[in-house]
Amino acid sequence: MWSYLTKVTDMVEIEVTLSPKDLYDFNLKHSYSSVSGILATAVGLVGVIYGFYAKYWILLIVGAILVVYTPIVLLLRAHQTYSLTPAMKKPLKYTFDEKGITISQEENSQTYEWKDIVKAVSTGRSIIVYTTKYNATIVPKAQAGEALPLVIAAISAGLDPKKNKIRS
Repeated sequence: MWSYLTKVTDMVEIEVTLSPKDLYDFNLKHSYSSVSGILATAVGLVGVIYGFYAKYWILLIVGAILVVYTPIVLLLRAHQTYSLTPAMKKPLKYTFDEKGITISQEENSQTYEWKDIVKAVSTGRSIIVYTTKYNATIVPKAQAGEALPLVIAAISAGLDPKKNKIRS
């Protein structure tokens, strides 16, 4: 299961500092991957289209609010979380090895074993590894740099293939 990566190296370490844009990217992926996020957007789009063609302006306005509301709230939430959480501004060190992912910041460290990880997904900006249904480790692709293929290989080697939804 770990054969490819152990030929390259026994572990991959990267250091990242998250930004509000990284949190917003996570919030968007998380929200629009849920039934409620998809449903709200679909209802909003139907409301905009039907309201426009039927000249039923209140429906058009309510639909537009549904479509625009979620991204704006998620953006505000990302900035609020970033500004209210001092730890967000400090670098995180991620270590990917045969055991799992270890996240370190200053003297604090937490290891998540591969068997306990819920899933891994990707966006255009990040690799997101869900450690619980609602919490995740965010790996900004730009900050991973040349180590990104090794990070993806480590996740692919350690994680059950059914949980790996990373797209290149």
